[in-house]
Amino acid sequence: MNFSFVQMADPQFGMYSSISKLTKDEVADRHKRGLNVNYSEVEVEGFEQETALFTKAIELANEMMPSFVVICGDMVHDRESDEQFGELVRISEKLDDKIPIRWVAGNHDVGETPTSDTLDKYRERFGKDTYSFTIENTRFITLNSAVAFDPSEVVDEWHGLMDFLEGELKASAIGSTKHNIVFMHHPLYLQDPGEDDNLFVIPRQRRLKILDLFGSYNVTALFTGHLHRNNYQMYGSTELISSGSVGYPLGDDPSGVRLVEIDEEHIHHRYVNIGR
Repeated sequence: MNFSFVQMADPQFGMYSSISKLTKDEVADRHKRGLNVNYSEVEVEGFEQETALFTKAIELANEMMPSFVVICGDMVHDRESDEQFGELVRISEKLDDKIPIRWVAGNHDVGETPTSDTLDKYRERFGKDTYSFTIENTRFITLNSAVAFDPSEVVDEWHGLMDFLEGELKASAIGSTKHNIVFMHHPLYLQDPGEDDNLFVIPRQRRLKILDLFGSYNVTALFTGHLHRNNYQMYGSTELISSGSVGYPLGDDPSGVRLVEIDEEHIHHRYVNIGR
């Protein structure tokens, strides 16, 4: 068993323009909240930067010819923008026809507090937001972490998500699955599984329930985005990988994608710079 996939996160069409319109005070406020944005003297319109970066990411995937590409959320900055969504689709169609794209819902795609309406719109555009698929003897499980972040308007979705995750992991345990790999948008935590709730992670009450399942069923790895920078942690034998953004970076890591290679015993991954 040897195959690979490319993980992307946060192409977020429209973010450069949105950030360029912030005042100095608004930029300072973002910094206090842990968002490393830059003040711009010039307002940017459109999404030229995102177009260039996502195009480069797709071209790189075509060179690598992985088994699939997964995009871990925040495909656009404004989910109401048909222009941003249209550009995302236009460039994604440049991916080789033999390489499927797996979409993962982010908070900008379904809202900080998802509703039945925002979930319906996402599903019309991208298909299912919670699903699984298998390659060789590796099971991939995709979850809508925006529902886990704040399920207050869609409580049944949260219960369904947890039932789905447990059911998939149980099925893997009685089958011949070697690796269980999970995709979400939000990381579970940044430094410590018991850390306080913050903008960047799944709240502790629901985080610990997910981690309990990961530990019980020996999940190999979780791949996420959301941070617009890289972050690496271990929870027992589970590797937790947050990848930097295809689009606007919010840390020291440049825009990039992650190449993941899987063999019988291990997964290997590296972050590939596509920025300047």
